[in-house]
Amino acid sequence: MLGQALGLTDAEFDALQGDYRGSALFDDREKAALAWAEAMTLNTAKHDENVWQELRRLFSDAEIVEISLSTAMFNMINRLNDSFRTELESEEYNRRQHGAVGVTREALEDYACRICARRDDA
Repeated sequence: MLGQALGLTDAEFDALQGDYRGSALFDDREKAALAWAEAMTLNTAKHDENVWQELRRLFSDAEIVEISLSTAMFNMINRLNDSFRTELESEEYNRRQHGAVGVTREALEDYACRICARRDDA
């Protein structure tokens, strides 16, 4: 649901389920971030030099930390939900909530810019 709220298309979701690396729907930075997130999730990041070098080529240290922390957080949440056998909301419930949340790409960018501006002022 969050991906849809942020504007991901059905074609992009389909590509994520298949060969996102070969898809023209994602640019090099997106593919590198996806590959890194996948390597972290599969616990192969430590040994995947190609994925690491591509990430280093395309992102700053701060961006790599942000991508890595986001990936780690969602992996932790998934592990906890799996371990505790958490019953998640149905897809239909989430679809009904989609409009109620008010999450948009613009809202997230606005929030991130305000956070960065505070950090720059400090």
